[in-house]
Amino acid sequence: MKLKQFKIRDVINRSCLLVGLPFISLGAVANTDVLPSTSLSSPTLFNSSSGVYSKLQQQLTGQVKDATGKPLAAVRVRNMRTNQSVPTDQDGRYILPGSANDRLEFQMLGYQPLELNAGDARLVQLQVAENSLDEVVVVGYGSQKKVNLTGAVSTVKFDEATNSRPNMNLASALVGRGSGLNIAQTSGAPGAEGFNLLVRGKGTMNDASPLVIIDGVPGALNDVNPNDVANVSILKDASSSAIYGSRAANGVILVTTKKGNSENFTVNYSGYVGSQAAAKNVEFISDMATHMELVNESEGREKYAQSLIDEWRRESAAGNPLYPNTNWYEEMLNNTLLTEHNLAVRGGGQKGNFAMSLGYLDNKGIIDNSGYKRYNFRINADTKIKDVLTLGGNVFGNWSDRGPVDVGSFFSSIRNTTPGVIPMFEDGRYGGEMFSGLPQGTNPRAYVDNARGNFERQRLGMKFYGIVNLMKNLEWESSFGFNYNNNRNWVYVRPFALWNFQTNAPYQKKPSVNSLMNASRRDYSTILNTLLRYKETFNDSHNLALMAGFDQQYNRMDIFDAKKNDILGDDAIYILDAGTNLESISGSGTDDALQSFFGRVNYDYKGKYLLEASARYDGSSRFAKNNRWGFFPSFSAGWRILEEPFAAPLKSVFDDIKIRGSWGRLGNNRIGDYTYQVVYGSYLYPFGGQLQQGVAPKEIANSKIKWETTTISNVGLDLTLLQNRLTLTAEYFNKNTSDILTKIPIPMVMGNFSPPWQNIAEMTNKGLEFQLGYQDKIGENWSYFINGNFSTVKNKVLKFHGDRSINAMNITLEGSPYNSFYMLEFDRIIQDQSEVDQLIADGYTFATYVGGKPKPGDMLYKDTNGDKIFNEEDRVIKDYSSLPKYTYGLNLSVAYKNIDLNVVAQGIGGVKEYWGNDGFNTFNLNEGFLQRKEILNRWTPENKSTEYPRLLTSSSALNSVYSDYWLHNTSFFRIKSLQLGYALPYATSSKFKVERLRVYANLENYFTFTKFQGYNPENASIAYPLMKQWVVGLNITF
Repeated sequence: MKLKQFKIRDVINRSCLLVGLPFISLGAVANTDVLPSTSLSSPTLFNSSSGVYSKLQQQLTGQVKDATGKPLAAVRVRNMRTNQSVPTDQDGRYILPGSANDRLEFQMLGYQPLELNAGDARLVQLQVAENSLDEVVVVGYGSQKKVNLTGAVSTVKFDEATNSRPNMNLASALVGRGSGLNIAQTSGAPGAEGFNLLVRGKGTMNDASPLVIIDGVPGALNDVNPNDVANVSILKDASSSAIYGSRAANGVILVTTKKGNSENFTVNYSGYVGSQAAAKNVEFISDMATHMELVNESEGREKYAQSLIDEWRRESAAGNPLYPNTNWYEEMLNNTLLTEHNLAVRGGGQKGNFAMSLGYLDNKGIIDNSGYKRYNFRINADTKIKDVLTLGGNVFGNWSDRGPVDVGSFFSSIRNTTPGVIPMFEDGRYGGEMFSGLPQGTNPRAYVDNARGNFERQRLGMKFYGIVNLMKNLEWESSFGFNYNNNRNWVYVRPFALWNFQTNAPYQKKPSVNSLMNASRRDYSTILNTLLRYKETFNDSHNLALMAGFDQQYNRMDIFDAKKNDILGDDAIYILDAGTNLESISGSGTDDALQSFFGRVNYDYKGKYLLEASARYDGSSRFAKNNRWGFFPSFSAGWRILEEPFAAPLKSVFDDIKIRGSWGRLGNNRIGDYTYQVVYGSYLYPFGGQLQQGVAPKEIANSKIKWETTTISNVGLDLTLLQNRLTLTAEYFNKNTSDILTKIPIPMVMGNFSPPWQNIAEMTNKGLEFQLGYQDKIGENWSYFINGNFSTVKNKVLKFHGDRSINAMNITLEGSPYNSFYMLEFDRIIQDQSEVDQLIADGYTFATYVGGKPKPGDMLYKDTNGDKIFNEEDRVIKDYSSLPKYTYGLNLSVAYKNIDLNVVAQGIGGVKEYWGNDGFNTFNLNEGFLQRKEILNRWTPENKSTEYPRLLTSSSALNSVYSDYWLHNTSFFRIKSLQLGYALPYATSSKFKVERLRVYANLENYFTFTKFQGYNPENASIAYPLMKQWVVGLNITF
C-alpha cells in the first residue's frame, strides 16, 4: 500500500486493518450483512469481501438504507470515473459496472449526498438532509432551530457561488438576498464603496443603519472578507432584536464566519481575474464646434464668432492637435484589471477545531490613481478540555491601501472643462482653455496625474471566550472582544500649469505653492460579555431555555490633522518636517460607553406552543444621569398547527404551518457623544484692539434628551409543504419610533450657536414581506432552486413639533413621508408668445422665484393654490420620496450534472430622485462646463419640443427652480450576478489529488433595466460609477 495516495485520516483507518485481518477473512466467507454501515459522520473502516469479488467480476453491488435501516429505493448511484449511474431497486440494492478502486456518488432528494470508495460501499447508510424545519438560525447570543423561531429573521447562506462573485464588500453579497433588507450602492469607489442599508425602512431622522455583529462583537460589514462568511442573519422585529436593546432599533445583522469541524480537513483555494468598466455611461458633447454654437444660442448672441467655429470644425477634421474634440469620459474612465485570491485551511477533531484564511484583493478602479489593495487574514479556533471547559478565539485583520484621487474633486474637475481642452500634449504639458475671455478651466488628466498621496488602513479585531459546563444543562460563557482601527493618510498637492497651446503660453500654476497634509485617526473598542445559559425538558413535554447576561462596551476615537506648505523638493514626500510653513493643525477625540443587563426565556410545549420573552436594560454615557438608563422588553408567541390532532388531514400536503406574532420596544442613541453637555470650542474675539484666542460654547446643550424608542408589532406565517420542497414566509409589521432626536432652527438673537437636540418627532413604517422558495429535481441529472422575496414599506411622519422643515427640494411635515419632495409642478413647455400674453391678460403674474416672465421655450408651472401668482406658494408635497415603496430580490440556481448556473437579481419600485441643475443635467449652460447630449433635443423655434426647454445661461433663474420636471423615476431591475460554472468529474480531479475543481465565469452588474438616464439609479447625483465586472475563476478543494 502506498500511503501517499490517501488522506491522513484514511491512512490511519486503513492501518487499523492489520489488527482485524482474521475477522475480515471470516466475514468474507460468511458473506453476511453484519458489516458496519457507512454514513457521513462515520466512514467505513475496511473494505468488504464483496468489494473484492466485484472487482474481479467488474460489477459493483450493494444496498442503500436510511438511518433506521429501511431500504431506500430510487437512490441514484453514480460511478464517478465512468459517469454511469443506476437507481436502487425496491430493496435498496444496486448493480453497477466498475472496480473496487472507483469512487461512487449516492444522491437522493431529502438526503445528504454521499461519496465513497466502491470497495467501502457494500452497505451504505444515507442521512436525512437538513430541511427548513431542522435549519439552525443564528440569533442574539445563541442559535435556535428555525421551526421554533417566533421572531422575524431572514437568513443568507454563503455557498460556493456566492464566494465566487467579485464582492468588494460584504454588503454587495447581501443585495437581493433577504426580505426587509434594502441595500443601495451609492458609489463604486474602490475601498470606499458607498452602501446605504435599511431594515424595514428609515425609522429615525438620524443614522438609520442597522447594528452589525460579527461573531458576537460589534463591527462593520467591510471588516469581513465575504469568503470567510458562513451565514448572515437579519433580525427585523423587536422579538429577535430586543436582546441588543438600545442599538437595535434599526435592525441587527449577525455575521457568522466559517469554522473548522471534526469531519473534514480541507484546503480551499478560490480566486478570479477579470476586467471592469463603468456599468453605464452618460453621453456628453465632445465636439467643440457644437459646444460653441450651443453657448451662442444660450447667450442669445455671437459670443464665439462663426469664423472661429468653422475654423475649429475644419482643423479638427483635418487632425490638427491644436483643435481638439476631447471626449473626457472616454479619456478618464478606463477598463482595468481586477483580481482576488483566497486560501483557507479548516479542520479539527474531537477536542478542537480550527480555521485559517488569507486573502488578497487588487482593484485598480476605473479612474487612474484610485486603486485599492487589501490583504486580510482570519483565525478561528476552539478546544475542549475534559468536556468541562471550552476555550476559543477569533483573530482577524486587514491592511489596505487606497489611491489619493478624491472622487468629489475629480468629478468637479471633469464637469468644469470643455471638449476644447487637450488632456496632455505630446511633450507632457497639460492643456487649458484656448479662448480669450475664458478662464484656464480645469484639466482632469492633470489633476489625476499630479495626485500624490496614500490612504492607508490597518484593522485588527479579536475575541477570546471560555465556556464552562457548570452542571448538566447549565453553562457559563464569558468573552472579551477588542477592535482596533488605524487610518493614516497623506496628500501632497503639487502645483502644475495648464497651457494655451495655440498661443504657447502657460497659465499661472495652481495652487501657487505646494502643500502636504498628514491625517491620522485611531479608533478602538473593548467589549466584555458574560452570560449563563440553562436548558431543561420536563416530562418530555415542557422545554425551557433561560439566558441571562451582562455587557460592557467602551469606544474611543482620536483624530489629528496637520498641513504645511512650501515643501522642500517636488516629490511625493510625506514627512511634515519637509515643509517650512505651518498652514493648519487640529485634533479632537471622543469616547462613549454602554453598560447592559439582558435576559431571555424560551418555552415550548411539545414543539406545539412557542413562547419567548426577552429584555435589556441599557445605560449610555450619551445621556444625562436622569435619562441614562432605558428598558427594552419584547414578547413573542408561535403556534405550530400541524401538531394539533385536528390538523392531521393537512399533513398530506403541508410539512409545517406556523403562525407567530411579536411585540417589543427598542432604543436608539445614535447622536453625538456629548450632546447633553455644554461643549466648548476655540474662537477669536476682540480684546485690546486685537483678535485674541479664546474658548466659548459651540452649541446649546439639552440635558433632558432621552432615548429614541421604537415599538414594533409583527405578525408572521410560515408554511412548509410538498415534502419540504416549497417554503413560504409572510410578514406584516408596524414600526413606530417616538421621541426622535432632531434639531430645529433657533432665532438669530441666540448668537452663533448650533441648535440643541430635542425629542420632538415621531415616525412610523408599515409594510408587508414575502419570501418564497422552491427546490426539486428533474430526473437524475437536473436540479434547481429558486427563492424570491418582496417587501413593501410605507413611511409617515406622525409628529414634528417644529411644524415643518424645508431643505431645498425636501420637506419634513406631519402626515407625509420623511424628507418628501416639496416643489412646483411642471405644466408644459410654452410654445408661443401668445400663451404668455393670454396668461397676463387673465391676471396671472410671475414672481422672481420662478425667474420672472417666461418666453416661448420656457417651463410653465401649475398655479396649484389658484391665486394667479406663480411663486413658491405653489409648491406641493409629492407622493414619492427617495425611499422606495417596495423592493424585491430573486435567486436562481440550476444544475445539470457537473454544470451549474446561478443568478442573483434585485429591484426597487415606487421611488424617485431629484437630478437637475447640478452642472451635469441642465439646460442653463455654463460655457466652461461639459454639456450632456440630451440638450441637442432642446426647444428651438424650428424644433418646438414639448419635452425639453430652450437653452439659457447658468445665471438665469428661468427653468431652474425646484420642480417635478427634474424628478426622475429611479425604479430599476438589475441582474446583479450571472454565473456559470463547471466542476471536473471526481475521477478526473482525483488523479491530481484534488477532491473538487470548479471553473466559472461571472458577470456582475452587467444588466440593469431602468428609465433613469444617469450613472446609477441608486444615486442620482454624479458619483464614482457603479462598476460592471466580468471575471473567470477557479475553486479548488484538496
